[in-house]
Amino acid sequence: MKTLLRFLLIGLAAPALLGGCASHKIKTQTVQQKVHQKKLQSDLSKTELAQINRQWNLFVTYKPDSLRDHWQSPTETVELKTGDCEDISIAKMLDPAIRKLIPTDQLRLSYVHTPAGEPHMVLIIGSGKEALVLDNLFDEIRTLSESGYRPVYQLDAAGRVYQNDRRLETHPKFEKFELILSELKLSAAY
Repeated sequence: MKTLLRFLLIGLAAPALLGGCASHKIKTQTVQQKVHQKKLQSDLSKTELAQINRQWNLFVTYKPDSLRDHWQSPTETVELKTGDCEDISIAKMLDPAIRKLIPTDQLRLSYVHTPAGEPHMVLIIGSGKEALVLDNLFDEIRTLSESGYRPVYQLDAAGRVYQNDRRLETHPKFEKFELILSELKLSAAY
């Protein structure tokens, strides 16, 4: 019942928000992760983040883009119930529960390379090796260091671009996300 309610909330919230991935296994939770979880937000635990992550992963079926790369808005992702790693990560980033309880400057889309060197996109919360990873390839929440991913670029919810946790002026790939953010600002104004 909780899962059904969550899917309904995702479906109802998306219109208010906006009008090749790889695979891996789990490690046990370390003391560092437990400490990091307490630092996160007292209102949203790591377990609740994992639940949000899992529900999006169940709700959206992975489907790679056709010939051209297209970043869907969360509304498109909810309507189609399909998307690639970018689409799923964007939807998670703009999820109402996450946006309400996690400071915007801690939310980052991260373009990464997997341990096999494949390009992939995930949502991370925080920065550095202990940042938490929400991924469409696994339901559990891992730290960036546990995931084995190597970040290439990151984009926060305010549209700022980072490389190695250092802010860059811009990156052409993320202009697509700036359009989605501008739609979000417009829909918030109504």
